[in-house]
Amino acid sequence: MKMKNSPILLSILFTVLALIFPTIAGVIVSVKNITSLSSICLIQFIFTTAGVLITLWIMKKSKFSFQDFGFRKFKAEAWIAVIVVSELVSFLNGITDKDGFSAQYVLILLLFVIAVGFCEELIFRGLVFKYLSAKGLKVAIIGSSILFSIGHLANLFSGQDFLMTLLQVTYAFLFGLVCAEIVAKTKSIIFLIVWHAMHDFIAFLTDSEPNVLSVSIYVFHCLVLMGLAIYFWRALFTKKDRVGSIINKGKSESYV
Repeated sequence: MKMKNSPILLSILFTVLALIFPTIAGVIVSVKNITSLSSICLIQFIFTTAGVLITLWIMKKSKFSFQDFGFRKFKAEAWIAVIVVSELVSFLNGITDKDGFSAQYVLILLLFVIAVGFCEELIFRGLVFKYLSAKGLKVAIIGSSILFSIGHLANLFSGQDFLMTLLQVTYAFLFGLVCAEIVAKTKSIIFLIVWHAMHDFIAFLTDSEPNVLSVSIYVFHCLVLMGLAIYFWRALFTKKDRVGSIINKGKSESYV
């Protein structure tokens, strides 16, 4: 089977691509024994930006247009407010004093999370979702979510707490599920890039050692995502006429 005719194999390769850049950056940080958070974020930003450029190049060389990959406007709806409010709940955990909480650290962190938002959304809700759509919309939604969550299992090998890693993997799957459903509904990844960057930025500013509050916030976020996932799933698949409309529209939008 030729690779270009295998959406699943291509999606796996795209997932590997997403893991390469943070891995290289992590190796450099480890080998050089870099401890400054500003320096670590800067190195991660550089390699993640490289990932963005390579992903954009792959998109340009594909048979699809950038608009097909989700670079288009979308209509703001009430569910956006639910997402924003749920993210702000994380501030209940307090703002940490990382790297002296300097302006330099915050600026570099902001650049880093924006790059991550672009890179991961372009790959998972852009390339992976697009190519898996050849197998059907449900496969694209669930498959891209599973692949997105797999990368978070690597935290176990870095010695991170098992419970927090399990919660992160669960959150990543639900986050990917909702994001994929939003792409299916709006045909746009613009909000997803902003949401992804916002979530990571808040997480870095408020992240702390595992405790009752931080775990509770994680669980709360997972419950919100579960609610959103059900809402979007019902909107996309519950009624037969909606299914037919989505399939026909998907074909016209070159989603398969």
